[in-house]
Amino acid sequence: MANVRWTIEEREMVLDGAAELLLRSTLTPLEALRAAQVHLHESRKRAFASHSAAGDLLKALKAHSANKVPKKKSIETPTPVESVPPAPPVDAPVMANTLDDLVNLIAKHIAQTFKSQIHTAIKELEHEFKMPRHDPTYAATGVHKPRVVVIGLLNDQVHAIAHEFSDNYSLKFIDTDRAMGMSPPDADAYLLMKNFINHPLYHKYQKFPNHVLIDGGMTTLRLWLHTKGKDL
Repeated sequence: MANVRWTIEEREMVLDGAAELLLRSTLTPLEALRAAQVHLHESRKRAFASHSAAGDLLKALKAHSANKVPKKKSIETPTPVESVPPAPPVDAPVMANTLDDLVNLIAKHIAQTFKSQIHTAIKELEHEFKMPRHDPTYAATGVHKPRVVVIGLLNDQVHAIAHEFSDNYSLKFIDTDRAMGMSPPDADAYLLMKNFINHPLYHKYQKFPNHVLIDGGMTTLRLWLHTKGKDL
């Protein structure tokens, strides 16, 4: 499953479905990518165990989500094209009205069918993965905040960074002792404060491709959040 390479059609289908899920549910982008694979054959599905496994797709999904709302509005409220033929037959208005009704009926049927399929897929995945139904970050802003775990800060430093960057990131702070004994939470980036962690803790997080060793203090951490963090 991890080595599956999607075709262009499969990739677009998953991205379109994930964008619809983000509009109609409280799923996170990574959860939406998993759910949108419901119509793929089992051998073509990808697990996406973490954000790092779907980095390019998550960026592409942001663009799809931004374009999805205007596309949906254009389908629900189609603008009829006015045409003035030089010599319209007597029954032309009747034919035009019938065609408009038929187009609207088909559009409503397609929308209802797709909505029903997405609802079913969400229910199945909620049961299988026991996913939460509420994402406060996404619900509050409508935009997914990058999840950043900072390891090794002291209490006063935690308050300062949280105050400065909580609008841009979903931050989680873990002290060195807790980080050694717990499983790493899901995150887009793990920031390890070099001056406050030990070698065993660094080796524990070194296996994650999205770990970052902050070689310095608060100034270096702020610089990373203002620059490199913008690319998450």
